[in-house]
Amino acid sequence: MPQSHVPGSESSLDPHLAHISQYPDPEPSTMESSAWRSLARNHADGENTSPLQTLQDGAHGAPSLVESRAEFESSSARRRSQSRELSEESDFLGEVSDGLEDISDADSETMDFAAGITKFKDDVRNFRASQTSDTRDEQSGLGLRLPGGRSDNRGHGRLPGRGRGGLRGPRRAAEPTGDIKLRLSKANEAFIAGKYDEARLIISEIIRINAETYEAWTILSTIFQELGRINDAVMALIYASHLRPKNVAGWLKCARFAREETGEHWRNYLPSANFCYSSALRADSKCIEARLGKAMIYLERNKLAGAISEYKTILKIRPYDSSVISNLAAAYVDNGEIENAKELYKETFAHFRSHESESEQTVTWNDVNAYITLYEYLGEYAVAITELKSLSRWLLGRESDDFWDEIIDDDREWDADHLRRVEVPGFSADRFPLSTYGNGLPLELRVKMGLCRLNMGHHEEALRHLDWLEPLDRSEQSKILEYPDLYLQVADRLLETGLYQNALAFYQPLKRIPEQVTAPLYIQMGRCFQGNGLDFKAEECFQTAIQIDENNIEARMELAKMYEELGEQEQAFIYVNEAMSIKRSQDPRILPASKPRRKRSRIDGPAGSNALQTQDSVTPTRGPRTYKPRRLADPVEKLKEETARAEQLRSQYHAMRKEHQGMRNGDPRSTNSWMEAARDLTDDFRSFKTFYPWDKYVRFLGYTGDARLQAETSLDSDLTAMAERLSRNLGADVADKTHGPSPDIPADYRGIPFSAWLDIFLEYALCLARIGKMQESYEICEAAKDAIVFYHSREDMFLINVAWCVCALLSSDEETCVTVARFFMKDYQFTTDSYRMFAAVARMCQSPISWYTSGPTQKYVLRQIKAMDYALVDEARRGKYFSEKGSYSAQDENGRHIVNDDMDVALLMLYGHILYAGTSYAYALNYFFRAHALDPENAMINLNIGLAYVHYALKRQAENRQHLILQGLTFLFAYYESRSQSSSIEERQEAHYNMARAYHMLGLTHLAIPYYLLVLKKAVGQEESMREDLMIDAAYNLQTIYSMAGNPDLTDTINPSYKEIV
Repeated sequence: MPQSHVPGSESSLDPHLAHISQYPDPEPSTMESSAWRSLARNHADGENTSPLQTLQDGAHGAPSLVESRAEFESSSARRRSQSRELSEESDFLGEVSDGLEDISDADSETMDFAAGITKFKDDVRNFRASQTSDTRDEQSGLGLRLPGGRSDNRGHGRLPGRGRGGLRGPRRAAEPTGDIKLRLSKANEAFIAGKYDEARLIISEIIRINAETYEAWTILSTIFQELGRINDAVMALIYASHLRPKNVAGWLKCARFAREETGEHWRNYLPSANFCYSSALRADSKCIEARLGKAMIYLERNKLAGAISEYKTILKIRPYDSSVISNLAAAYVDNGEIENAKELYKETFAHFRSHESESEQTVTWNDVNAYITLYEYLGEYAVAITELKSLSRWLLGRESDDFWDEIIDDDREWDADHLRRVEVPGFSADRFPLSTYGNGLPLELRVKMGLCRLNMGHHEEALRHLDWLEPLDRSEQSKILEYPDLYLQVADRLLETGLYQNALAFYQPLKRIPEQVTAPLYIQMGRCFQGNGLDFKAEECFQTAIQIDENNIEARMELAKMYEELGEQEQAFIYVNEAMSIKRSQDPRILPASKPRRKRSRIDGPAGSNALQTQDSVTPTRGPRTYKPRRLADPVEKLKEETARAEQLRSQYHAMRKEHQGMRNGDPRSTNSWMEAARDLTDDFRSFKTFYPWDKYVRFLGYTGDARLQAETSLDSDLTAMAERLSRNLGADVADKTHGPSPDIPADYRGIPFSAWLDIFLEYALCLARIGKMQESYEICEAAKDAIVFYHSREDMFLINVAWCVCALLSSDEETCVTVARFFMKDYQFTTDSYRMFAAVARMCQSPISWYTSGPTQKYVLRQIKAMDYALVDEARRGKYFSEKGSYSAQDENGRHIVNDDMDVALLMLYGHILYAGTSYAYALNYFFRAHALDPENAMINLNIGLAYVHYALKRQAENRQHLILQGLTFLFAYYESRSQSSSIEERQEAHYNMARAYHMLGLTHLAIPYYLLVLKKAVGQEESMREDLMIDAAYNLQTIYSMAGNPDLTDTINPSYKEIV
């Protein structure tokens, strides 16, 4: 089989075909006719063997030489008898020759098998010669051959159509045998029934029998396509096409499939499609479809020289084809050969305008449009207008009106009426219809003519053309609905020219088209307003652009420039910082490569949304823009809007204070009312931009400018009125609240202290978590954390993270719990309670321990241990055992890093527990022993060491299980001795239960029973005073032991009350 060009050929086509060669098995192929005759004889004899079963039996085992000779002898005798009965003059050589003509060529590798069966064929010929005295049979002999193999008819002449001087090219494909047809039919039936796996298995068997079955490969390709295995489908089609290399339609089908049916990975199959088109051209060099496809692939692969060459070849076959010329011109332009594209169009137009032209092809307005665009690209606007007029006049049937070429200062020829045309000598209104003048020119070409005039500085003439778009038309038949791209193109060019008012006339209608309402549209409109001196409207447009696209840099830069010109230095600086932050966040050289993360199925908590960003983050999060005041709006209108909003928030604030106690008591009605008011207040706080700068490292320094009007509009009107009365009574001159600096940094917003605002945020988040709105509760916590009035307060950040952790616990979100708990270990590094809190939070979360034992958690805690050890060794050992310095994150009041001066037992035990929970008992023992060295009398450390040894002993990798168990029991006894002497009944009960469980786990139930009974005994009469109760667990385990031992009567000895509970 010829070599195929298949992407990803390193992968196997199908698991069921992995053992099948590309070529037919020589032995079954040689004996194929015999196997079929055996099948026919079985049916004739009435045997119960099914044809399919017979075929399968024959396919899996080749007959021996003795069996083959016997089979061949009987079949030869029957064939001679039938031949004599049908025709005494039939020639067996002719039959063989005709049969050989129907056999397709096989690959050259089958020649290797010829040597192995040469002796077998000689024996067959000798056997046939000895069995008949028929002269004709003796003369013809028998030359068996494999499909595509070399004939063995030496001395009997050359078969027709082969050898030197014969016909060239492959033989036509052989007709599939009955066996193959039967299997193909069954495969088709299975495919139609949707049983793709069954159909695939049948096709695999067909290919195993004869890999040159064209239909099998095409069906296999269709099966793969239905199964979504596109790569295998393409490979199967290419294999099928190789079987019929002269079939152009097959190659084209394969190429189209590779280009159009491969989904988002179509670019990966362009080389395969190109190979198929090339193969089609080898079969038929004049195939236009193949050349067009090959040219398109060259364009898609950015091989412009190859595309140009293919299009030129097509033009030699089909000269002046308009579509080919258009594609060739586009390729010229992409390749930078503008002059060649111009000459191509010039030659084409000259050909069609000549009287000798009798071609069926015609020139369209699109061709003229593309031609004029080339002159626009080169800046030859005057020539573009001249060529546009000449070609348009020709297409409209007025080519003889060449006197218009002398009118170059204006375009009166293309006016809607004759008012200006009658002034031209030689013009006759009756010579041509009115429709061949202005109304006959397509609108797109008229706009081009107008834009050329605009670039030449002929503004009046340009606006005559552009007004044909009717930008002021607001009806349902407005041209904006049909030509929005022309409106945008004209508006942009008018803006560049400085005609701001005219540009706005074309920008405004675009807001009626939803697809055109984009940030760039509003930026362009803002520039027009700014050019007309309407800064407040320009600000509206720029801020609308930011609302549409929050990462838009261009709008922020325009606002910064405008504020700088107006003297608003602070606001300009804010927008410049935002633009720089966005630019840094979009720079791949600055952002670290993102690591693959597990797909989150529930919510995006802090880990998914970067909620707990470190101070190295370059893209701090911001609150939503639910309410954005305009800085340059009318002050009177702004004051009215702010007053109305303050009144609305005031009513919500009073309602929230009224329902606060009911909400804390759990009253549903009060909770709903309080949450509605809290939502409005938090939204207002989050919309105040001063609290959410893009640079969070800047501390809150107070309100300035217009921000003061919103921030100092108190929600407590009585308090405001009292302050004003006291000021008047004292004769104080109340300063204008909208101007002048504040002597102190404010501690409130809208008259509410920041501490009260924090309480609102955190209580609202907890309420959301209780009703199952996990994502919203996280967003509220994140908004509180990102506000600069809280961000720089250590106490506030502590409260925010505690509330965030509680929300995660209420939601049973272990990932968020672990992520938030890391905050305490980071900001309170080497503090024992921070590590205890991490362990407690992970324990309280009702979910699996996957995040507690995850790789990131292990690495983080290990870094903490390395930082702790780094501070406790000298410089020599630091250089020997540490590759980097310790990562210290906690700081004191002066901003200096806090470095530990001793080891922390809780940190060592935490990391040991993480390894222990991950079944890494041997590694966990290292850290348990480090903790044991610091606190050898600690009962919990002894318990963990003992359990680690016992669990390690039960693992398959344990080398000395008895030794490990003894080691574990030693530490367990130390734990038991220490704990059983405690004055607390709960601790003594715990010691008995843990020893019982250890023996129970080891299968020593006779040793576990006494300790379980001690648990029950110690609890008698102490039930009400105990904080923790292990009686039920002990009773259940005893009952289980007795039942499994086959002695249920002993369960009666257990306290009936415990037994009833169990």
